[in-house]
Amino acid sequence: MAAITGSAADVRPNSGPAPFDLWTDSGDLPGWVAAAAESFDVDRLLEIVVPRCVSIAFPEHLNDDNFLQRLSCSVRANAHALRSVIAGELRLHEVYLEEVLELAAMQAQLQVPQKAIHRSYRISFFTMLEAWSEHIGRAAVEKGIDAAEARRAEKLLTQTVLSYQDFIASQVADTYTRDYELLSRSRAHMRRNLVRDLLTTDEATVSAFDAGILSYELGDWHIAVLLSATPEKAATHLAARLRASSSCRATLVYPLTLTSTVIWLGRIGPWNDDASERIRKELEAEGIVASIGESQQGIAGFRDSLAQARDAERIRAAWGARSPRCCLRFADVALEVLLLQNHDLAAAFVRRELGQLAADTAEAERLRDTIEASSRLGSHVAAADHLQLHEHTVRNRLAKAEAILGRPISSRSTEIQVAVRLAKLLTGLGAQH
Repeated sequence: MAAITGSAADVRPNSGPAPFDLWTDSGDLPGWVAAAAESFDVDRLLEIVVPRCVSIAFPEHLNDDNFLQRLSCSVRANAHALRSVIAGELRLHEVYLEEVLELAAMQAQLQVPQKAIHRSYRISFFTMLEAWSEHIGRAAVEKGIDAAEARRAEKLLTQTVLSYQDFIASQVADTYTRDYELLSRSRAHMRRNLVRDLLTTDEATVSAFDAGILSYELGDWHIAVLLSATPEKAATHLAARLRASSSCRATLVYPLTLTSTVIWLGRIGPWNDDASERIRKELEAEGIVASIGESQQGIAGFRDSLAQARDAERIRAAWGARSPRCCLRFADVALEVLLLQNHDLAAAFVRRELGQLAADTAEAERLRDTIEASSRLGSHVAAADHLQLHEHTVRNRLAKAEAILGRPISSRSTEIQVAVRLAKLLTGLGAQH
């Protein structure tokens, strides 16, 4: 019952959730119970309820005077309104306590967990029901009420208290949820604007206020994970899993478009290669398409890691279905990124080194793939296994490639390897221009 304040006069007709009617006995409380309610000591009850709520449900607010004052007002309002309902002065559907909803709004602003709020209501109304049961039990004895009537009165009292609890708690839940969502959207909007400004300017610092809104330490070492086909909501859930699996201390999610998102993972120290690989494996295990920047520090690193992820994504887009894996790290394609700084020079280099092998045909592509696999894996056997070919087929293809080139591959092995890698990209990149 941590959510109301005022007195029975602070009421107005309520348009919120209707009281539920689940009871087998729908009668009103007996007149002697209503009469006994007039002597119920609400103030003494408050001396028990408020400390219980604070110590059990809200221990982190023990020294927050503003919170404690609002909580006390809320409990007092609830206690007085409940007494008025039991006394027959108010019908349950008429109860409207402004202070209760004010506390709910404050709790939403403070991001108090709903679990704690629900617990405070259970504690409060358990304590109230216990006190009211004792009070009505004493009144029954004093008035000489017979046992059957006393039991029925106890049952109706319990129904009344629990109905009141449900009615008020439903109002509080509605208020909390509405305000929390509005505040969350507001914070999210401010956070997005701040990230956008960081990415589009060369600012080297942020204010303490902005840092608080961001809730992410920009002085950390960052890795940017670009998710080209994952919207923000799904990325937010994914960020929580990546944070746990990578042991980073914070994550920041930012939507680039309606369907693409970037997640920054922040650590106090640099990320090593093993940590970066764990991120890749986590993503690949779920079949998520991603491009991953390298570990970079500070605000400049925050921007640079995303720039690297975007460069890796550009390479992926050029490869299309031929991309070797669903998660690319910048380190995997740094050579391609470097050599493709000038598209025209790269294309000229490929034509010069490969000649007819640079042609956009299925046959030329097969020969280039064979050269690439043999050079990368270091043997005909490994290349055959990778390409799922017979070793003799690999040898024949390499011999044919050398015949087209007019020289042994080994004579310019570095240049040919680079040209083959570039040729794999140029058609795709050409389609993007």
